[in-house]
Amino acid sequence: MIEETIRERLWAAARARRRELVSFAQRLIRTRSLPGEEGEIAELVALQLRSLGCDEVDIDRAGNVIGRLRGTSGGPTVQLNAHLDHVHEGDTCLWPYPPYEGVVVDGVLYGRGACDVKGALASQVFALALLRDIGLRPGGDCYVTGVVQEEVGGLGAAALCEWLRTDAVVLGEATNLELRRGHRGRVGLKVRFLGRSVHASAPERGVNPLFALGRFLTRLHELPHAVHPELGASSVAPTVLRTDQESENVTPGMVRLALDWRAVPGEEPAAIRAAVESLAEECADEGVTVEVCVPERVWRSYRGLVLELPPTRGYVLPAEHPVVARARQALERVFARPVADGFWQFATDGGHFMAHGIPTIGFAPGDERLAHTVEDSVRVSDLEAATVGYAALALALTRPEVTS
Repeated sequence: MIEETIRERLWAAARARRRELVSFAQRLIRTRSLPGEEGEIAELVALQLRSLGCDEVDIDRAGNVIGRLRGTSGGPTVQLNAHLDHVHEGDTCLWPYPPYEGVVVDGVLYGRGACDVKGALASQVFALALLRDIGLRPGGDCYVTGVVQEEVGGLGAAALCEWLRTDAVVLGEATNLELRRGHRGRVGLKVRFLGRSVHASAPERGVNPLFALGRFLTRLHELPHAVHPELGASSVAPTVLRTDQESENVTPGMVRLALDWRAVPGEEPAAIRAAVESLAEECADEGVTVEVCVPERVWRSYRGLVLELPPTRGYVLPAEHPVVARARQALERVFARPVADGFWQFATDGGHFMAHGIPTIGFAPGDERLAHTVEDSVRVSDLEAATVGYAALALALTRPEVTS
């Protein structure tokens, strides 16, 4: 339980740190850090953690930043986790404000990564400072980790799990200051229809795979989908379409379609691939062959670590799990209001941690609907509140009585 006096002191400390917090969030946004290019921002985060008095700060072989605040009583350990990378900004002319300037307008911080997730990262870093400011330490060790390449499958988190096993993880993916306890997974598929290309003036001489593709798209809704009692049904969306031709007077010999399958627990990539392949073959004309695969995902970090990553895993942590219950209790105490829990629409690194047996929840500032959009932004007041929330979670989840 967070005592009333501790609650008041945390909020007072957060108000005192507000200007520093916002300035740091702006510096994070101004540091462009696409997947595989996180070296500069990793050094920035490490420097800030050291300046705020972390007991240990390091950058591992993958390029992840790890800050550690030692606990006092051998309680459970907790990891406040956010990623260092972000998606591409796209056409900068579409942004209301330049994506890498980190401007604050009417109490809102704008820029690529503000919501996903540099605002949360700043709040996590300063949460440890709040504890030091009011003279408190967690019962067990508390880590702040900034991981690489979350946006392309989670190389950083996968590498981190191999050597850092905390008793709980709090992800900094946008939750609007609520709790999250899971999400669907993601399986990417490639479907290829192979025919025979010819001059478009004589289409009868070839086999145009676009007709098979058309039938496939109109029947995509027929694919079976599993239903989870909390996450609902899985889904599939066609995304990127390519052919082997650029000339408009040539029929293609190959057409390739990318599918984004959002899987619920229990749906395996092999079974999904088989179902897609079966439908594609039913749609193929004579002379058209079908290839369906789940592509390998091999990535290299900016420090040279190479990993092959599995499809993104979904997960559900039960609402009655001790970590969920203790987190809700702590947040409701410091915010003096009910705190709802639910699920992210998108996928996160949480599947990596859960696969290693680490209970994983989400708490962060920001509206997930703004992630990956030109409206990427976060309220400054929510950054301050998140800092208090993370500090409260660090205390509550490291008490000796909390177990996984």
